[in-house]
Amino acid sequence: MAATQTERKLEAKMDAFAGDPERVDVLGKARDFKRSWIELAEALTRVRDRATWEAWGYKTFEAYCRQELHLKTPTVSKLVGSFAFLQTQAPKVLERAREPVDARPLPSMQAVDFIARAEERGAAPPDAMKEMRKAVFEEGTEAPALSRRFKQVAFPVNDQQKRDRLKAQLVSTARRMAALIAEPDVPVSRQVCLEVEEALGALLGAMDESEQAA
Repeated sequence: MAATQTERKLEAKMDAFAGDPERVDVLGKARDFKRSWIELAEALTRVRDRATWEAWGYKTFEAYCRQELHLKTPTVSKLVGSFAFLQTQAPKVLERAREPVDARPLPSMQAVDFIARAEERGAAPPDAMKEMRKAVFEEGTEAPALSRRFKQVAFPVNDQQKRDRLKAQLVSTARRMAALIAEPDVPVSRQVCLEVEEALGALLGAMDESEQAA
């Protein structure tokens, strides 16, 4: 597989900073991010805690990650946050990650982030959290499958939130439809367009009234 532009940039920096082993090590882990997120997260945590980035000429840790490693701040937050969660909640996973002969699957960053947020939310019952931990830490279940299986119990949505979401979707759809039927080449008679516009206006007006009443 051909190297991406970002990988080539990182490799060029590895060559340029060949005299600084720690700096090259982090660059290499950033290059291999997709294959080894835990190693990168551990390296980033070390660089952040030691403030090594200051010696490398950066004003902030975030600037170092963004400019040198081409990692966005939200991604870095998930990396170090998920690693910290594993350190405290599942240290055996980190032991497995450091043992090359252990063939058991390692959890993805997205899966660890999901369970970390579920733990923080505290809405899931203990049995569900136990199942979730097994799915993530022992079975290596990916985040999409976790969401389908546990989202309702881990991140429940109350009736008001459901109504607010539906209302936002209705308003967005109504405004989009109003914009579309106002197009000059719409393949519908002008009379029909006017009737639809009137109905959409009534819908949006009713939405505004219900919001003011609330």
